[in-house]
Order: sequence, then C-alpha cells, then structure tokens
Amino acid sequence: MLGHFAYLLLVLSMLMRQMVLLRLFFVASAIVSIAYAFLVLTDPVSVFWESLLILVNTGQLFLIWWTNRNTQFDARETAFRLAHFPELSARNFKILLSAGGWANLPAQTCLATEGQPVPSLVYLARGVADVRVGGNVIGQCGPGSFVGEMTVSKAEPASATVVLQEPANVWQLDAQNLRDLVARNPDINAALDAAFFRVLRARIIERNHKDAAAQFGSAAGAGAADQSKG
Repeated sequence: MLGHFAYLLLVLSMLMRQMVLLRLFFVASAIVSIAYAFLVLTDPVSVFWESLLILVNTGQLFLIWWTNRNTQFDARETAFRLAHFPELSARNFKILLSAGGWANLPAQTCLATEGQPVPSLVYLARGVADVRVGGNVIGQCGPGSFVGEMTVSKAEPASATVVLQEPANVWQLDAQNLRDLVARNPDINAALDAAFFRVLRARIIERNHKDAAAQFGSAAGAGAADQSKG
C-alpha cells in the first residue's frame, strides 16, 4: 500500500496545472517512495535518487517563492490581477503583463471590427467603448472589461465592432503574441481560459437580468392598460 500511495501522489502531481502544486505533490510522492524503499525494499539506490529529487524540487519551490516575493505590481496591475487572474502566480502574471503593454488611447479608437480578425486582446482599465453590430449600438464595455477575448486566441472574425466612446487607458496584447504565449505557458493558457469564462458568465447573467426586467416592465404595462380599460 505504501508503494501504491507513492505512485498515486506522483499521478496526482501530473494532474496539477499550477507548478507549485505539481512540485509539492511530487515532493510528497518522493518522501513516501523513500519510506517504501527504506522500510520495505531496503534499496539504498532508490533512497539516494528520491532524496536528490526532493532536493531539486525543494530548490525550485524556493526559487518560485523568491521570484514571487520580489515581483511588485502597481495599483492598476494589482486590480487587473485580482479581477481576472487570482489563480495565476506573480511570476506568470508578470510574464503575461510583459508580453503586452499599457497605452492611453483617444476617443473613437476602433478596438475590433465586425467580420475581421481582432488584432489584439484589450483590457479596459479606464474608459467606455460602444459595441456595435450592423452599425447599431447594442451595448457597452466599461472599466474591467476585455475586448476580443472570445475570438482573438483563435484568430476568428469579430462578432461586433468596438469603438472607444471616450479616452481610455488599456492593456493590449497582440493576437499572434498571445497565441505564442499560451502555446509556451500552459499555466497562463489555463488562467486566460478561466478569466474569459468568468467574463462570459457575467455577461450572460447581466443579459438575463435585463431580459427579465424588460419582460416584467412589459407585463406591468399591459396590466396597467387593462386596468385603465376596465
């Protein structure tokens, strides 16, 4: 059972998406393997190599801790991280930030054009943008919103045109750089997927609330009309 438990922890480590958890489970597996090799197998060779694996992974965990400890973010970047990437390590968030850049854009800047590939993933830190379909404004994106999150990573055409209504401060990441980044870093890829899912869920909930309010208003209006006729 001790041997099976060691391999179970090893398998669990391979299922972890975050590097810290992967290494922690791996170290736990190595500790149990040492106990198994020493108490059951009486195998000094396995004890030596498992001990070396623990040493290497402990060193890597220390490096991750040290890197995160010395990674600082300003208030704008901290708000961005807390809102959309709470599960991403400080190191990987810094990598994501560095792949793009902050910019101040004037009003009427077009962030996406309906039917065309989205050039960049855009995060609105400040400012408001109109969302247009067929030339008609159907909604708005405010501070804390993404533009192009559902299409930019797959190079698909935009479903709407998005134009800044006022000057805005944004973080933007070129579409090709985004695709290259997520191909190299599975942790960032998973964090972006989770962030985009949360954004999509919030939009669906907001839309449902608006539809319910509209239906309630229509029903109330119809009721009032019936009463006036009576």
